[in-house]
Amino acid sequence: MTQIHAAILHKLTKEPFGASSVQTRDAELKLTPPVVKLVHQITELYGSHTNKSYGRFDEDELNYPTSTVLSEIFRDGKTPFIAGTKKLMAVLDSKATQAPASKGGYVLMVHGQSNNGSNWFLVAIISNVVSSAVKEETLEIEETVHVDLDNVRVAGRVNLDMWLDGGLEHRYLGFLKTRGEVADYFMYFLGCKVVAKDSEDTKRLVEALQDFARSEKLDQAQEDDFLRRAHSYCMERKKAKEAVYLEALTNAAWPDEPQKLQQALANAAVEINDGFVPDARSLKRLLRFHGKTAYWTVDLDRRALVKNEAMYIKKTGELLLRNLPEGLKAELDAEYPDD
Repeated sequence: MTQIHAAILHKLTKEPFGASSVQTRDAELKLTPPVVKLVHQITELYGSHTNKSYGRFDEDELNYPTSTVLSEIFRDGKTPFIAGTKKLMAVLDSKATQAPASKGGYVLMVHGQSNNGSNWFLVAIISNVVSSAVKEETLEIEETVHVDLDNVRVAGRVNLDMWLDGGLEHRYLGFLKTRGEVADYFMYFLGCKVVAKDSEDTKRLVEALQDFARSEKLDQAQEDDFLRRAHSYCMERKKAKEAVYLEALTNAAWPDEPQKLQQALANAAVEINDGFVPDARSLKRLLRFHGKTAYWTVDLDRRALVKNEAMYIKKTGELLLRNLPEGLKAELDAEYPDD
């Protein structure tokens, strides 16, 4: 289970097209069972969303100072967690003011550690919702207030280890991608420079789809059918010069249980930018196997395995091809005349 090192809650007060202000706490949240449960729910919700974008901190720390503040907290250690989160609230207040349509909420900030040992920092804006509940003692209906987990739309997470290690090739910063001004101001608060590489995201998608097919233990025909549905949807978007959105893809490729595929694609280790234009060359790996040596080249359609036109012998690492074209067969026959 995720380990929580520190958590705090502040408040951003703002209505659309109104002024903003902040209210801050002077102490971390005690890690009581309700707090731990809420943090786990928020992290799970963030992880389960496919509508995320990934990138790195912008080099312009003057206009996007969040990376500077986080560096003071987690790299230099010269700013305590509480003081650092208050500085972040000042940045958030500034960016929200520049986005008139944005709304405020309770701002949850958490330093945690995943099961694999990686440290992360998460920010999520949450709100309360009023609903009804039955009072057990009297069986009366009464009004109750709870955190609205169904509408967490603004959240971001930094993989601290990837960032602090200095790996420029990594996309260590992610955030939920909603459309319009609301998403923009939170992206500016994080100081995230989205690193969108269509070919890279397509390769990640192909690998994730193949991993999912294997995890479902599909037979060759089922796997081929699943991957062809995914390929067909992506190519439709490519030809229309439209972006691929993962939720729509999962509905097309795995219509009986789309949420199951969504969870696989939303995995933090996959990091696929939602809304990319697929790369046709990278998509071919969904349908074909390709390999070559100094002496031969193989480009094999998956259907050859399904229809028993080819067979891979795993034990010996050999590939058997059947029903060779007459021209190729004639050349090989001539090369190897009968004794």
